[in-house]
Amino acid sequence: MISGRLPQMGAILALVALLAGCGTGGGSYSPAGGGQSSTQGQAPAAGQPASSTGATSAASGEKVHLVYFNARGAEAAERALVNRYMQDHPNVDIEYLSTTSLSGPSDTDAIANLIFNIQAKKVIDVAKVEVSRTPLDLMASGSIQDLNSIGGDALKTQLKGLLNNNYVDINNGVWAVPYEYDPFGYVYNADLFKDAGLNPDNPPKSWDELRTVSDTIKSKNANAWPICQPINNLAKTMPWVWTSGGDYWDKPVLPTKADFTNPTVTDVYKFQQEWSQKGWRNTDELSDATTLQFMISRKCSAVIYSSDLILQLQANDPKTDWRVAPIQSKDGNGTPYTYGGGSALAIPTTAAHPKEAMDFIMWLSSDDGQRLKYNVTQGLNLADQDLFSQANPASMAVSDQLKNDPKWKQSILTIPSRPPGVSPAFSKIYQLLADMQERIVRSNADVNSELANVQQQSQTLLDQAIANFPQLYPKA
Repeated sequence: MISGRLPQMGAILALVALLAGCGTGGGSYSPAGGGQSSTQGQAPAAGQPASSTGATSAASGEKVHLVYFNARGAEAAERALVNRYMQDHPNVDIEYLSTTSLSGPSDTDAIANLIFNIQAKKVIDVAKVEVSRTPLDLMASGSIQDLNSIGGDALKTQLKGLLNNNYVDINNGVWAVPYEYDPFGYVYNADLFKDAGLNPDNPPKSWDELRTVSDTIKSKNANAWPICQPINNLAKTMPWVWTSGGDYWDKPVLPTKADFTNPTVTDVYKFQQEWSQKGWRNTDELSDATTLQFMISRKCSAVIYSSDLILQLQANDPKTDWRVAPIQSKDGNGTPYTYGGGSALAIPTTAAHPKEAMDFIMWLSSDDGQRLKYNVTQGLNLADQDLFSQANPASMAVSDQLKNDPKWKQSILTIPSRPPGVSPAFSKIYQLLADMQERIVRSNADVNSELANVQQQSQTLLDQAIANFPQLYPKA
């Protein structure tokens, strides 16, 4: 899901204030859903530097105090899970912190926030972060731990049952554990298709079919946007390239060469520029809230977005027939792929209790924990709005179970994900490409020169990553 943006420094300062206030008597600390903690001070507070005192409390039989930092939303579910874990583990007290209560920092801001606070030696035991960009970005800054030494064989076994495991399990290092899965698709209003004389059971599969659909809808409603997609966003564009048989790199994990000027990538950006030139595409940037609004109001007829948007649409407008299909390939015959967004759980280097943090992560990402989270097993008493505000489960077993649930079956998009070029440089390259896309869409910038320029900048960043992290790039 996309969030609104805060100026990065403003977001950092807001988060520092949030963290620094915790555990001081005048701050916002309380265990999730509960009152003031009776165990405050038995481990370093989140606003205090890490020290060895907290690490010895578990060994001495004192109550373990964990700090859980959520930078990825689903507040109600996370708080309920924290409460359930403390109920089942009375020797553990969990302090819950969140950036999602702020006015909407982007993933880039969240990464900067977390690095800032870890480097300032703030104690954070578990961090819920974006899965594709963040783990290796945090690894590159020395901000998170390799989980292999903590989780051992049990972690390796659990990873096999989680979607997006190839985003975090890299060259014998595990930098986070997948937790939520966020596939992207073509979300469309089937009733609007019917009104325009289109067959909703046969959504467009090729670019030419999408052109026909867009022309038809535009002719029926000149004020509608037939195809919407976030503007400053790489993740929603990458599947267009993959589904049409191309890629941005020489390999999807730890790439060594950027290849943005190949014909497939070039065609995708020219196609998206065509949407703007013909008035098919949204001119306003999309957030979760505006996307919901534009779809329900029929301003957007279809949108490239998280498949779980279906759940929110069904909850807010249950009379409309909402559906999701794979993103179109150029010729209609390509193998569908999705960008596997979502969240992961990491252990920062400032964790006071890494073993107990690993136990909590293993429970959250287990099939049993995920069944609770998604109400396959009842017990959290989440309202539908809170239940459906989450991305899909990372657990393959729980995903398979939800495919049979009428409410979830559209959201559980059963197409393979593909790593997006994960590397220590990916976060910076991601933003270069997202900014380039905005220039192409809004300013009609020359696609060929834009791709060539950003390819050169990205190759420099890749070369620097290869030089700085030889352990990730072993020589042949």
